[in-house]
Amino acid sequence: MPFELPGAPKPGIDRLLIESALQPDLRRRLVDSPEEVFPEFDLTEEQRDILRKRDDRLLELLGAALARQAAAGPPAPPAPQPSPPAPQARQLPDLRLALTVVPVAQEQAGKLHSLSFAAWVNPLPEGTDPAGLAPPEGTVLPGQPLAPLRAVVHVCAQLLADAGGGPQVGLTASLLQSSNLAAPPVAAAAGRPGGTEDDAAAPDIWIAGLGVATTVQVTREVEQAVRASREVLYLDTGVATREYLEGLCPRVTSLYEETYFEERWRETGYERTAARVIEAALDHAPVTFAIHGHPLIAAHPPFLAMERARAAGLRVRVLPGVSAIDTILADLRLDPVVHGFQMYEATDLLLRRRPLQADVPALIWQIGPLETCLHTQRLSRPERFARFVAHLRLYYPPRHEVVAIYCSPHPLLPPTVLRFALEDMGRHAAQIHSGFSLYVPPTGSRPIEDHDLLSKLYSVEHLRSITGR
Repeated sequence: MPFELPGAPKPGIDRLLIESALQPDLRRRLVDSPEEVFPEFDLTEEQRDILRKRDDRLLELLGAALARQAAAGPPAPPAPQPSPPAPQARQLPDLRLALTVVPVAQEQAGKLHSLSFAAWVNPLPEGTDPAGLAPPEGTVLPGQPLAPLRAVVHVCAQLLADAGGGPQVGLTASLLQSSNLAAPPVAAAAGRPGGTEDDAAAPDIWIAGLGVATTVQVTREVEQAVRASREVLYLDTGVATREYLEGLCPRVTSLYEETYFEERWRETGYERTAARVIEAALDHAPVTFAIHGHPLIAAHPPFLAMERARAAGLRVRVLPGVSAIDTILADLRLDPVVHGFQMYEATDLLLRRRPLQADVPALIWQIGPLETCLHTQRLSRPERFARFVAHLRLYYPPRHEVVAIYCSPHPLLPPTVLRFALEDMGRHAAQIHSGFSLYVPPTGSRPIEDHDLLSKLYSVEHLRSITGR
C-alpha cells in the first residue's frame, strides 16, 4: 500500500477520502472490492458501512474531513525562491482619497456600490496633461516608458439612510497597486500587463473552472494553466482540492476561509477575494484564480476580479469548467434542447416576481441560501420556503413533483436527489443546504401552432427552396 510505512499507524477515513479522489486505481478498488481495501485503513464499522453503500451519509464524512482540515490550518508554505533585487523606486507620499457624500434616496438604501479606478499619486496642477510630464526623479525603471507614478484603487461603499433621512456611508478601499511602484508598462509591452484579453500572449491571470468533482473533472487546459502559474488561489471546498493543486503548483492558497463568515455579507467576502487575486497578479504573475464548477456560473468574484484587472492593466483569460448545469443534465438525464429550458436564481425570482412557463422545464439555482445575502451554515426552517412555494404555485399545481438536486463533489459520492410534491418542500428544509438546485419538470407540452411549417419539415422541395445550390 503506498500510504503506509512499516510500523506506522494506518491512515484514517480522511486520508482514504483524499486518496480515493486523487487515485483512480484506489477508487476503482473501493467500488469493486471495498472489503479488500478496508484493512489498509483505520476505519470504524459505521464508516465501512457508508463506503459499502456509498449513500448520502458519505457527505457527512466529507464534511467532517473538511472541518478537520480547516481546524488544522493550511500546511506550511514552501520556501520562497530567491529572486533578483527589484529596482529601487522613490517612496511617494501616501495616497489620499476624498469621498463626497450625496443625499441617498430611500430606494438606494442598503445597496452596494463599487468602483475601480486609476488615481495619480503625484499631485498634478489643474489642467495638466499627465502624459506630457517628465517623471519624478528616481521613479523610472530601465526600459519602461516615462510616466508619473499612479495607484489603482478599488472602493466599495454601502449607502444607508438613517432614521432622520440623512445619508450614512460605509466605505472600504483596497489599494490594488502600491503607490511606491513605478508606472506600469504600456499595452505594447508583449506578454505583460496592459494588453487585452484577446491577445495571444500569456495572461497575468487565468480564471479557471475546476469542475464540480474537482479532481476528476479538471480540463487539460486548466491543468496546463495551473502548472504554468506561480500561485493558485482557489475557491473550492473539495476534500482533495488542495492536494490535487499542490501536485501541479508549488504555491496554493485557499480563499474560502477569508471569503465566507457566518452572518456576514457574501459580497464583502467577494470583494476581499478579488483584491487578493489582483494583489498576487501584480506581485508575481502569472497566477490562476480557480473556482468550483464553471468560473462564470453563479460566481461573482471572477467578475469583480476582471473589473479590477482591467483597471490595473492586467491581462485575463477565462478557462471554462464542468458546471452544475452539465452534471444536473447528466444526473437527471435531461436534454435542454427538446422542450427548451428556463433558468433563474431563486431569490432573484422572488424579488422580480419573474413569470414561469409551465410547459418549459425550469432550473432554479441556489435554493439553499434563499432570501438572504448573508452567509450561514445553519439548517433551514420550513418557513424559509413558504414565499418560494407560493410563487411557484402560481404556475404549477400543488402536487406537481419537483426535484431538489445536489451534484456530487467527490468521485465516490452519488448525487443527492430529493423528489417531492411542490407543496411539501418545507418538509425537506433541513436537507436542502446551500449546494442544492431545484428542477421543475413541465406540466405538459405546448401544442404545435404552425402546421404549415410542420408539413414542410420533411419536404425535399422546401429544403431546396431555403438552401443554395
